[in-house]
Amino acid sequence: MLCTSLRYRGEEYVAWPRTITDFRAGKATAIPLMHPYANRLGGRSYDACGTRVDLTGLTLPTDPNGLPIHGNLLGTPFEVLRADSTRIAARLDYGAHADKLAAFPFPHTVTVDASLDPHDGLRIATEVRPTADTAVPISFGWHPYLRLPQGGRTRWELRWPECDRIDVDARVIPTGTRTHQAEERGPIGSRTYDDQYALGTDRTFSVAAAGRTLTLHFDESYPFAQLFVPAGRRTLAIEPMTAEIDSLGRGNAPSVAAGDTFAATFSVAVHVE
Repeated sequence: MLCTSLRYRGEEYVAWPRTITDFRAGKATAIPLMHPYANRLGGRSYDACGTRVDLTGLTLPTDPNGLPIHGNLLGTPFEVLRADSTRIAARLDYGAHADKLAAFPFPHTVTVDASLDPHDGLRIATEVRPTADTAVPISFGWHPYLRLPQGGRTRWELRWPECDRIDVDARVIPTGTRTHQAEERGPIGSRTYDDQYALGTDRTFSVAAAGRTLTLHFDESYPFAQLFVPAGRRTLAIEPMTAEIDSLGRGNAPSVAAGDTFAATFSVAVHVE
């Protein structure tokens, strides 16, 4: 369940900073689901829902500091439930994969329902449903790599809502401190970002250039966002996240009880003047 393309009037808005082979090795590209945790963990163990999990010896994608990053789906195929010209829905029985459970021992299914709408654009709904008598911690997210087909990167105008920036240490793990930030709109210029934000009631971001605007909206189940704008690339990522970075390791991840369903939705819309 990798979204590989979003075109409007023949122009492409999804970026491919890495290949499909890189994606299957655990590196993010296009618009992938980061599950069961988005971003990174602070170490090789964590406690969640009363369970101690040791990741020592497991083969997982890692960042330059050796921290587990971007979950462990690694291109695992989903079972397609529905597919037509405007919608695809598919489900993964995570609990049926012993290698996955070694890193996240909480049996569940994850269902992705992606649809296209003339007004709302691309809408991606994700549901997690426990399949055992235990709760499942929630810390997934998406990593949309996006681009504007016209206009130089330095002229891209970025808008994000009033929020709190989450301060992180040198390993990009939250320190526990937050800094309030007013709504901002302005050109990216030469600036770079790799910042996480705790969102308020306004959960809409946009980036615009040359008469084209990409707008991302997150629902209430995505209270966090990661803004990633690397140097020297005509790409950016505005990432919906259900929990803080290292929420499993820091013990502040939400959870869904057995018999319940956790649902989260975000959208990406294109407007051309």
